[in-house]
Amino acid sequence: MDSFRGLRIAAIACCVAFGSMLGVLSPAGSQNALIPVHLGVTPNDDMVSVVYAQKTGMFEKAGLDVTIEKASSGAAIAAAVVSGAYDIGKTSITPMFDAHERGLPFVLIAPAAIYEAKAPYGGLVSAIPLRSGKDLDGKIIGSNSGNDIGTLGIKAWMAKTGGDPAALRHIEIPLSAVPAAIEQHRIDGGEMVYPPLFAALEGGKLHLTPTLSAIAPAFLFSVWFTTKDYSARHPDVVKTFARVVAAAATYTNAHPAETVKLLADFTGVSADDIARMPRVRNGSSLTPELIQPVIDAAVKYGTTKATFPAADLIDPLVLAK
Repeated sequence: MDSFRGLRIAAIACCVAFGSMLGVLSPAGSQNALIPVHLGVTPNDDMVSVVYAQKTGMFEKAGLDVTIEKASSGAAIAAAVVSGAYDIGKTSITPMFDAHERGLPFVLIAPAAIYEAKAPYGGLVSAIPLRSGKDLDGKIIGSNSGNDIGTLGIKAWMAKTGGDPAALRHIEIPLSAVPAAIEQHRIDGGEMVYPPLFAALEGGKLHLTPTLSAIAPAFLFSVWFTTKDYSARHPDVVKTFARVVAAAATYTNAHPAETVKLLADFTGVSADDIARMPRVRNGSSLTPELIQPVIDAAVKYGTTKATFPAADLIDPLVLAK
């Protein structure tokens, strides 16, 4: 209770600092009539800004009654957003490329995590250190899907370090199951990100290769999205959500120690582990420059068929010029 009281006080200061951006009225024009917004998420470090905004009342002050529901995967979230079970979802960036190719009506409305090579957020874990991409030729790796951001990073790293991405074999596996699958020799390596990555590396039996860094020095790793129809019917909700997320991200990026317990409670990872692990930077604006390198890499390594402008994915309501 005391920790959330402290977070609430900090949020009030944050809201004052960003008052001109958030505005004083709710999207409906009334501070008394909160608009319900149902979010579908996977519980990772890229949730910090949104959970912070919910717990400290930032969404409520802006007129939104936000509820957060955990889901098993980005694919499950996307299906629920299409059906209307969720209003807004969070996913890694690459499933949005597949959706674009298939003509699905999704638009990006806010950034979640930004991957930075100087502070790797994830990559490939394996039982032995990898020297080059040749070490993975013909090997089996596990990830959420053959087209996800983790697999793309592994293929890019293999190609850039002398391996053959076409020789890589893949099986779909929950990221939380990767360490056990490696120990049981069912896979040779697998994709992982923080926070669960921290526990996997803690014992010293697994080694991290920052394969995601082969995509670009910095790029948008995960995003918040909705359907074009929802955005058209609720433009004020979309704009308000994006503004609150930006304000919360600016604050939480600068004060990671204040969100340790909040993230521990939400993810189930111990507060001690979170306090010691690297923390991801949450984005504050959607810019095509942080998405286009991932699209280009996806086309180059065969996880996306054809290139397109990154701006095509972004809702014009929130597109950063």
